[in-house]
Amino acid sequence: MPSLQQTLHKVEGLLYSARMKRFHVITIFPDIVTAYAGESIVARAVKDKLIAIKAYNPRDFLRGKSKNGYRPVDDRPYGGGPGMVLAADPVVRAIDRALSAARKGKRKTKVIILSPQGKEFTNAYAERLVKRYDDVVFVAGRYEGIDARVKTIFRAEEVSTGPYVLTGGELPALTMIDAMTRRIPGVLGKFESLEESRTASPDVYTRPEVYEWKGKKYRVPKVLRSGDHKKIDAWKETRIAMRKKKKGE
Repeated sequence: MPSLQQTLHKVEGLLYSARMKRFHVITIFPDIVTAYAGESIVARAVKDKLIAIKAYNPRDFLRGKSKNGYRPVDDRPYGGGPGMVLAADPVVRAIDRALSAARKGKRKTKVIILSPQGKEFTNAYAERLVKRYDDVVFVAGRYEGIDARVKTIFRAEEVSTGPYVLTGGELPALTMIDAMTRRIPGVLGKFESLEESRTASPDVYTRPEVYEWKGKKYRVPKVLRSGDHKKIDAWKETRIAMRKKKKGE
């Protein structure tokens, strides 16, 4: 028999599912998205119908005849330059398909293009996306990028998860989906929500109290074993401040 907490968690989820968050990922490697969506908290949110995640492969939206059985989704950039660029048409058609159901249901939508030159993704931005939009489309680029007309057509926003360059936009898209999912009511259980709200620490420890490696003993800080939560939180705040100072924040 389910506990009261489990029942309340389920009811909250059902109430929220009337406005289920839907995440759409435009990618030429859809299996990356499918695999991640089947694990951990994200998978549980999908099962509870709190979110839905679907990948769209631009290759499925190509028009015209293939060359020797191969249908490229990219082409050389105008003006010259290294690498190839994802063509506008298959990407536009994939995004349009993703948005078609949202339009019928008059759902609020947002199109995001993952780009190292984009706006920085933060917890505050994740919270804002969750509150404002029902459907979010993530366009995961590859090669040298995506034809700029895609951004113009959908008034898309470029977003970055950090000052670095990756092979593609799939990992940043999944990072954003994970961060947003955790902020949807009903996704995190009571214990997880409590842990989320507590003071985090860059240094964490578990059993055993003393760990020995190559003749040297490494101990858990005494304050963490004290049971005094005020002192523990103060210790964590100090560690956080030290870490920020070290990072130059």
